[in-house]
Amino acid sequence: MALEVSACVICKNEAARISICLDSLAWCRDIVVVDSGSSDGTVEIAAAHPSKPRVLAHDWSGYNRQREFAVSHCTNDWVLALDADEECSPELAAEIQTLAEAPDAAMFRIPRKNFLARREVRCWSPDYQTRLIHRRRTLWDTDSVPEVRRPAAGFAIMTLKQPLLHNRFRPYAESDLNDGAIMAERASLLAGHLQQRGRRAGWGNLLLRPMLTFFKYFILRGGFLQGRFGLVIAYKTTIGVMLKYSVLYGRQELAPRDGQPQTESASPPYSDSKPG
Repeated sequence: MALEVSACVICKNEAARISICLDSLAWCRDIVVVDSGSSDGTVEIAAAHPSKPRVLAHDWSGYNRQREFAVSHCTNDWVLALDADEECSPELAAEIQTLAEAPDAAMFRIPRKNFLARREVRCWSPDYQTRLIHRRRTLWDTDSVPEVRRPAAGFAIMTLKQPLLHNRFRPYAESDLNDGAIMAERASLLAGHLQQRGRRAGWGNLLLRPMLTFFKYFILRGGFLQGRFGLVIAYKTTIGVMLKYSVLYGRQELAPRDGQPQTESASPPYSDSKPG
């Protein structure tokens, strides 16, 4: 028996892209759109779309909780969860529709193709995302960045071959490369996540991880094959890692503790071979 699949989309002020996203989900009989306060007509455009989605309003509660809220309002147990700037490719739709019921699976991870200024960022692939979710077999982490969810006991994560498409049609904007506010917010959130896990901003993370990140994306993942574009992408990715661990260092070593500046820690640095 083929899977019965719902779809859900979380969005805010995505009037220019919500229709494209919903077009890609037209094969789903049940679609839920959760909006977190749009003021640009996104809600009206979604409500009028031929796919007839159910549009719900919900204040932003963090990436994980917002997605969990959207999934919980779908009618089918299997849910394909997207952002408004993502599309389900025709190939992915066909692959999902041919899936038989998967009694041992809690979720499927899906490769995602990312685009910047309408050019595919090949060194970011496969960028797996666990977006096809069985809502009764999935456990959601209370942390919101990164999106952390895991299979319930006795269930597994399986992998699909065909891709999601991310940010495919948006033309170049300077914020694509000079996105200081977005990177600052994400660095703060990710640093908090690392701090909760007991990670340290030692020499290994502050010095080695950025270098390993650049090597990974520019050399190992073939960024150099896209010339200067690939070089800029490797820089952008590396800066994100530098900011994340710099913020973590500030929290652990520079932030006041009991009204006094914190002194340099004598703890040994944390280091492993995995960048990012």
